[in-house]
Formats: sequence, structure tokens, C-alpha cells
Amino acid sequence: PDDYPKRLKDMEHFQGMTERYRSLERLLSDMALEPPTDSVGGVLAVDPDEGPLVLSTIHSAKGLEWHSVFIIWALEGRFPSYYNIDTEEELEEERRLLYVAATRAKENLFITYPIRIFDHGLHTVLSRPSQFIEGIPEELLEPVTLVDEEEERSWES
Repeated sequence: PDDYPKRLKDMEHFQGMTERYRSLERLLSDMALEPPTDSVGGVLAVDPDEGPLVLSTIHSAKGLEWHSVFIIWALEGRFPSYYNIDTEEELEEERRLLYVAATRAKENLFITYPIRIFDHGLHTVLSRPSQFIEGIPEELLEPVTLVDEEEERSWES
């Protein structure tokens, strides 16, 4: 169920919380010590037995599961990484890693990527979702756009 008014209220509350911090490091540190206990649509509620948040690499997540999993930076050039796709075997290893990450989720899987980002290492703009997402059947996806194209362009001015 999509509860837009509740999510908007939660985001406004979170924005208010972040405004009192001068650095992201301090915000994340405080949130790790005292995580919010409210849920957003029942997805982000803290399970007292699991702890508030686990940050993990895909490699270290093998064999583990969580209620909700976020796969971030699912952007062509980052996943698969341009640095790891010289051969078909390397490309398949990247695909396997995405599969491992996706199968860590018991209930909710979120795959996110920015609309556009400049990669300083590659000296290029990355703007295409990962080719691996294209293989996911549409009926399993629920696309969410947080910023519309017109708004996103206005930031570049």
C-alpha cells in the first residue's frame, strides 16, 4: 500500500532532524546510537533483536538475511563496475553478486540509483540504470521517482 501522506510527513520530520547537524558523520553516528523507532509503511521499524542498521558489502553478506535490503548505486558503470567487466566471466561475476545481494532480503528489496552522477574516476557522467535491473520482470518492480526530470534539471542551473 502506498501511503504517500505518511511518507511525506516522515521525510519532513527526518529533514527537520538533519538540519541540526553540521556533518553527515555526526548525524549517522547519532542515528546509530539512537535509531528512530517509528516505521515508514511498516518497512523501517527497528527490530530489537536485529539492531537498528547493518551496513554490509555484498561479499560479507553471503549466507545472511535481513528483513529489508537496500542495494544502492545500481547504475551502469557502478554495478557492474566498469573496472570489473573486461571479460564475460567478470560480467557474470558481477551479475552473480547482484543476485547474492538481492537474495539477502526476506521481505523487502530496494534497488536504488541516482538519475545522474559525475564519476570522477572515470571522468564521465553516469546516467543509465544497471543492465542487470533490465532483466527483472516488470511485475516485480515498483518504480519510484523522488525527483522529476524538470526539478532535476533546475539543480544544474
